[in-house]
Amino acid sequence: MMQTQQSLGIFTTDANLVVRSWDRWLAGVTGMSANMIRGINLIELFPDIETRGLYEYFQQVLQDGIVITLLPSEHYYLLPCAPQNASERFTQMQQQVMIAPLREKDRIIGTIVTIEDMTTYLDREQDLEDLVNQLNSPHENTRLNAARRLATKEGEFLQTEQPLVDVLKDDSWRVRKVAMDGLTRRGGPEAITMLVQTLRDKHQELSVLNSAIKVLTQMTGDIVTPLVELLKSDDFDLRGYAVLVLGEQSDRRAIPALIEALNDPDINVRYHAIEALGKLGATEAIEALANIARAEDFFLAFPALDALKNIGDSAITPYLTPLLTNELLRDPVVEILGKLGDDSAVVPLVTLLCTHTDSINSIVQALTALYYRYHELYNDGDKIAVLVQQTLTPAGVQSLLDTLTYTQGEELRALATVIGWLEGTAAEQALIQMLGKPTVQKEVIQTLIRYGERIGELLMAQLNADDVEVCRAAIFALGQIGDKNAAPALLKFLTQDNTDLIVYAAEALAKICDPRAFETLVDLLGHPLAVVRQAAVAALNSLNHTEMAGRANSLLTHTDAHIRESAIRIVGYVGYAENLELLLTCCHDADENVRVAAVESLPYFEDPRILTLLVTILVTDTAKVRAAAARAMAMVDDVAVLPHLHGALQDQDVWVRYFIARTLGQVGESY
Repeated sequence: MMQTQQSLGIFTTDANLVVRSWDRWLAGVTGMSANMIRGINLIELFPDIETRGLYEYFQQVLQDGIVITLLPSEHYYLLPCAPQNASERFTQMQQQVMIAPLREKDRIIGTIVTIEDMTTYLDREQDLEDLVNQLNSPHENTRLNAARRLATKEGEFLQTEQPLVDVLKDDSWRVRKVAMDGLTRRGGPEAITMLVQTLRDKHQELSVLNSAIKVLTQMTGDIVTPLVELLKSDDFDLRGYAVLVLGEQSDRRAIPALIEALNDPDINVRYHAIEALGKLGATEAIEALANIARAEDFFLAFPALDALKNIGDSAITPYLTPLLTNELLRDPVVEILGKLGDDSAVVPLVTLLCTHTDSINSIVQALTALYYRYHELYNDGDKIAVLVQQTLTPAGVQSLLDTLTYTQGEELRALATVIGWLEGTAAEQALIQMLGKPTVQKEVIQTLIRYGERIGELLMAQLNADDVEVCRAAIFALGQIGDKNAAPALLKFLTQDNTDLIVYAAEALAKICDPRAFETLVDLLGHPLAVVRQAAVAALNSLNHTEMAGRANSLLTHTDAHIRESAIRIVGYVGYAENLELLLTCCHDADENVRVAAVESLPYFEDPRILTLLVTILVTDTAKVRAAAARAMAMVDDVAVLPHLHGALQDQDVWVRYFIARTLGQVGESY
């Protein structure tokens, strides 16, 4: 452990100044041991004590019994010796000396002398003075370097806060910044006190003011107490700056003083107090801020609303809803209620919607914001929807529908959401009309699906629309609803040329599971596009028609490779046992894709020949089929696959080796 260097020594003398004791520190710094010193007169040892006029101080102590301190600034030293640490300024150790009487009962029998090495302290003090002088240099770089040293050498100098505070008035922003950074890092009550004093005395100087405020807002320590005191000043500018800084602190102790500042005679102070309370999230100030907003002083009303929004507490709702009748404040109040209000805001908002058509879009957005917030926080968005539905008048409903003709973007999405909460033919028809609008299609479809089969006829009417987007959305919605009445209309799309509509129709029919789609879907198994074949296979798997197993045998032997591959995907998914022999035959099909499909389907059947066949294929077929065999082995519940997989790890194809390694990992975890 590192020890601090000693800088203090003590010796004693008798009444004739003969040395009686001499400690180790003195022996070290003078080079004279205690054995050499004891018993010798101090003046004999150090004659210049008398020649420099210091002897008389000893006499005074012995005669009058007083304590005398000799300062290095006046007498430099008592005992001549070199400084403990090298000094560019001093060849002799600078000493602070205290001479006190040594007593025995009531009699003075000698002196006790304490010597402290002040050399390093005086060097630093002089360095500080030099740096302070450099801060007044006409050269920016000189001032900048001096400020940097003061700012970064915190422990090297004593009381550097005031010079750094003084630097805040420097003409150079670079110098000011160094001082600001140094003060911010240092903090502490002394720096805070000086900065507050600077703010009080020099707030008319813009550079000093800005710098002091910036440092105070970033410092640690109790800044609140001295700043609150500034609020009592007669200078309204100073009160305003104090409020400004208090708002930047994350210290709620400032809230009572800031609430009181809302009544300050100066409007700018009140303005800054409002902003500060918003930044601090002062729920205690909600009522006071709402009263300011209601007072219709618009210089303060809008900041008060912003502060309430920043406070972010739903408790503001009863204070804000009365402001909905104020035309100038209405829009920001609506927005805040949407973001922060509770369910008690719904009825006032809907009532306003029914009577003020010019605010419909902003109100609708607020209602949807409330809905989604309740849905995320409480899983109870329906509560908002029901309240809207119950409060809307027929005139309000019509106003919503009329707004559709000119609304776009995010506003249209919110409008579609609110209309989706309503019941009735008018709302349903309005939503149908929005099917082709990409910005609201998601919300519209979700609502139509919620309506269920009752919307089926309206959706089927849209299947004849010229707009492909409308057709696609209608097909998707009918599939999600699962309306079997739509099956005949959807079947027509399976024979059209539009690939997207074929796929959407096939997926919808898979949801509906209507057996009337069977033959048309089978006809798609040989379609030249893979995406269509995959949609048809998925639909037939979902349908699981009673004739599928019987039809599969003829499909597995069809001359069209696409049909054979599609049939394998169906047989493998469902696992028809009567098709296994043909499936095994397909593992040797002339078409590579058919073989891949067949190999991947084998694990879904139980037959002792399957493992042997996979092992053979793993080392004999093409790379694509070998990779399929490696993947299939991962689903074979038999530890016997392991040696065969290990043996094939040297396959020349990188992808085959990859799937073998992956399968080994999967199978190894199972055993």
